Amino acid sequence: MTPIPDGYRERRYNSDFTDLCGPFFEKIENGQQTELALRISRKHSNLRGITHGGLLVTIADSAIGDAVAQAYGNEVGIVTVSLSSEFFKPANVGDWLVARATVQKQGRSLTFADCFLYVNGEKIFRASGVFAVVDRKGAR
Repeated sequence: MTPIPDGYRERRYNSDFTDLCGPFFEKIENGQQTELALRISRKHSNLRGITHGGLLVTIADSAIGDAVAQAYGNEVGIVTVSLSSEFFKPANVGDWLVARATVQKQGRSLTFADCFLYVNGEKIFRASGVFAVVDRKGAR
């Protein structure tokens, strides 16, 4: 198995769903997550042998959610209101996939953010979304 690049640690907080998709790794700088990453394995492939688009959307949604939560000091719950995506190039088995999310506009109840996914420093995917601030217990 290919080693995990220096500077990353396995992400300790996941849902049952993201555990199925992972393992995810994060890069922490100055106490903040700056990247969410994943080594693409065979289980992440679609029938065409490339990474399933749903996985790319999942890691982008997770990275944006983390960035938005950090913008609020991790004191609130965050839910996705809308998410749009653009696929530029495929990710392949063995690739180290890196997600970098940025908060564009932060409000009291809604936040706008985006995320690029990279393989070998090249952008392969973009997602942008709107996220709602909710009670930490979640929206039910």
